[in-house]
Amino acid sequence: MTKRLLVTTLAVQLALFAAPAEKKLAIVAVAFAQFDDGPPTAHDEQFVPGETLFFRCQVEGYKKSDKDEVHLTYQVEAADASGVALRETESGKVEATLSQEDKNWMPKIRYTVVVPPLAESGQYHVLVKVKDELSGTAVEERATFLVTGRDVAPSDTLAVRNFRFFRGENDAAPLQVAAYRPGDALWARFDMTGYKIGEKNLFDIEYGLVVLRADGSTAYSQPEAATAKEAPFYPQRYQPGELNLNMPKDIATGVYTIVLTVRDNLGNQTAETREKFSIE
Repeated sequence: MTKRLLVTTLAVQLALFAAPAEKKLAIVAVAFAQFDDGPPTAHDEQFVPGETLFFRCQVEGYKKSDKDEVHLTYQVEAADASGVALRETESGKVEATLSQEDKNWMPKIRYTVVVPPLAESGQYHVLVKVKDELSGTAVEERATFLVTGRDVAPSDTLAVRNFRFFRGENDAAPLQVAAYRPGDALWARFDMTGYKIGEKNLFDIEYGLVVLRADGSTAYSQPEAATAKEAPFYPQRYQPGELNLNMPKDIATGVYTIVLTVRDNLGNQTAETREKFSIE
């Protein structure tokens, strides 16, 4: 009985002095912040189009060479809710020679994400892939963040959405009744969607307008009011538009109609919307 007890006690003592199990390669301390090395944002934090996020993480469980060298490679990419990349994939490496004081050192990976200016709402993500070149092991981690954007209903063909009248250029709320006085400035905003997106996300659209009197005659015409031709890295699924008209002081009262015509030069499409306003 005593002999068994001694054997058991010795086994326990040996277990206590055994070397701890090596950690597996892992990505830890994943966080988003509103500025570099800032405090982590809350899990349910919502970001808006145009906002910059600062992502960071650390790596543990890497292998060291006989000379205490570390050799890691990594890739980081960000994508929207549909998996479309927000920017180019970033690649890098960590090469270091550690000293005794560095026994708990964990390399840090940083990555900056700018939410696209016209981003739609959804759960976006950052994907990190790390490979330990000395051990040959690899690991990846996906971190999600929420974006609250301005959603515009999609269309299979060219379309004008969300036409709104405003009294001032910087007004946030549209007019409930589109009524103006002689001498007033008229502002309107709208969205264009359903245009063709070509190679490298190229789009090429333009719009013009005609203002008709109640009898159908033309009060004002601007066939080429504005153009938008861009090839952004992130595909732009809709394009906001704006127009401004200054009402002459001697303009006749009555109901007028804006005929807005949008042209998609890549897709060879045309869309038209008619919007009424009154001069009182």
